[in-house]
Amino acid sequence: MATKTTRGNAGDKVHADKEQKRYESGTTERFPPLSISIETFLKDGTDREFRHLIYSLLSFSALMIRHREYYASYIGVTGSQYSMMAVIAEAQVATVGYVAEQMGVASQFVTAEMSKLIGRNIIEKTPSETDRRSMHLRLTLKGQNLLRELGPIRRESNDLMYGSLTGDRGRALKEIIGTLIKDANSALHKLDAPDWRGKQAPSVQSEMPLRPTANRSARGRTGRR
Repeated sequence: MATKTTRGNAGDKVHADKEQKRYESGTTERFPPLSISIETFLKDGTDREFRHLIYSLLSFSALMIRHREYYASYIGVTGSQYSMMAVIAEAQVATVGYVAEQMGVASQFVTAEMSKLIGRNIIEKTPSETDRRSMHLRLTLKGQNLLRELGPIRRESNDLMYGSLTGDRGRALKEIIGTLIKDANSALHKLDAPDWRGKQAPSVQSEMPLRPTANRSARGRTGRR
């Protein structure tokens, strides 16, 4: 067994040396490879500034989620349920489809979460007068009171979080985010197109035939125990 390990290590070293030589000879792409090719984001041949922008957006997104989770916990619901309550409160009367669109989630997910809120008497649903197949969603008095109790905390934290977005900065950010959401949906549509959907990297594909064998071996060992 020790001999096999030694050979394996030697083979890995040879492979690594070849890769290093290929890189040094300039026959391989710069690493890490560029994640964008738009000239605006490229400087000195790198997309470092773009990557830092993405990291900042992810960091801010995580902070927004943490704020949302605190609000939700304060009124005894989940983060997603709180967002649904907020959307319905703003619209006063909403449909499942409208809530799903505003949150960027599937209608089935909204329906499942709404059932929980209806069961707790936080949301109520009534048939639409114009379309009996559609249901209207409203906050009950209990749901309204929960948001009222949350109001002072949410206002103070939002004042601190968004206090720098005064005047034109807030309007400009709203426009930019709206455009980015549209563009992101277009990019996602491309990723979900038939010619891209389900594809995997060549390295991942080369490993796939080995996985069933490994799984069977693992199950065999478990069975013998």
